[in-house]
Amino acid sequence: MTSIASLLELPDEFMVDLSDTMVISLEGEQADSYLHGQITVNINKLDDKSARHFAHCDNKGKTWSTGYVTRHLSKLLLVANNDAGNHSLAQLNKYGVFSKVDILDDTPNYSAYFLSLTAAKNSGVTSTLSKMFDVTDLEALLDTQHGDNHALQKIESESGLLFTANTAQEGFVLLLNKGAQQLVEEVNTQSIPCYPAVVFNAIQIKSVHAMLRKEAVGEYIPQMINVQALNGIDFDKGCYMGQEVVARTRFLGKNKRAAFSFKLEGKVDVTPGDALEKQLGENWRVAGKIIDVAILDNETWFIAVLSNDTTSEDLHRLAENDAITCYPNALPYSIEQQASNIVKKRR
Repeated sequence: MTSIASLLELPDEFMVDLSDTMVISLEGEQADSYLHGQITVNINKLDDKSARHFAHCDNKGKTWSTGYVTRHLSKLLLVANNDAGNHSLAQLNKYGVFSKVDILDDTPNYSAYFLSLTAAKNSGVTSTLSKMFDVTDLEALLDTQHGDNHALQKIESESGLLFTANTAQEGFVLLLNKGAQQLVEEVNTQSIPCYPAVVFNAIQIKSVHAMLRKEAVGEYIPQMINVQALNGIDFDKGCYMGQEVVARTRFLGKNKRAAFSFKLEGKVDVTPGDALEKQLGENWRVAGKIIDVAILDNETWFIAVLSNDTTSEDLHRLAENDAITCYPNALPYSIEQQASNIVKKRR
């Protein structure tokens, strides 16, 4: 598998093997109602042509996992990283024991990839995908305007599913339970490079999609990691795990934290859970903690939870290595939310 020095060196056409991705499936008579009561999005409104960002929380509103939620045929799927996914799987099974739902680690049944938009439009790749998905649906998806948090378009078939990833590098998350080998062979034939999972992790960090490593599981409410900015919280839905805290934080305007991404030159020894300090005059003060890291050959990306009034002009440094200073990247979306007196409708 090909390594890469930095995200700037990514070609237009590329694929990433998402080996760190976990797929949790829920299936059964009460799958929809059960998951609706567990995560931050309205499952009753999730159709078979879309995916959503989501958060799964404990009863105090602290996030266990984030990722994508979507449907595949008769199943509901949660797509997360392994650290957070394993924690959510255990909790879903714990609370689902009295519901008519089968909750499984379905990862072995899916081959997961990120496919850049340009790679997906490569004639050879498109031809291969058209053998797995309806041609009309595929063409419509490839022509979808990217960058809209509210519309993660998806297509599906017996072979798997393909949906827009909503990332800085435009592309799709592809989950295949049939035909994966044919796709890989065609990618190789077209000389399209395939990168390891850390590259997609870096893309997610650049996009400020906060994925939780084990050190951050159960530490932050969803708004502290910008889930609302990705349209990952439906504030008008009824009860779910942690809903009271999440809603109160929204409607009273109480959240003072947010996630920010950083980029360092070279390989830097940074670990989730490490502290980040902010310069205040001649002094330094602990600003927050790092929750995810992606180390490429000559570039290190990380995401940290800081005060939500942090700007790209605020100088920070690693608490464990204070010689390394850095500035946060500008957020690619708005995190502003005003206190609201909206009467919430329960669904």
